[in-house]
Amino acid sequence: MNLTRQNVVFLISAQLERCDAMDQASLAKWESGETAVRVEDIEMLSKIYRVTADRLFFSPGDKTTPALLNAAHEIIVGRDPEAVAAWLAAGAFLPAKK
Repeated sequence: MNLTRQNVVFLISAQLERCDAMDQASLAKWESGETAVRVEDIEMLSKIYRVTADRLFFSPGDKTTPALLNAAHEIIVGRDPEAVAAWLAAGAFLPAKK
């Protein structure tokens, strides 16, 4: 989408209904994790970036990780919690990404 931080701040400010000031420094704190992003802000950001809210948690262009997480979710839904815990523990022994 190629939005600059200034563009994003402008779009956020246009949508904010509360009196909080939004500036580039505030956005940078969100991006770095220094400041927590509220659920309402995640919804707003997903509209600005034209993506689903869950995509905001992954690197742009990363299609593999969300797909794998969705597949893992489908596997564990409705399973015995102890079996799921054992399955997750086994995952700790998988080789690291190169």
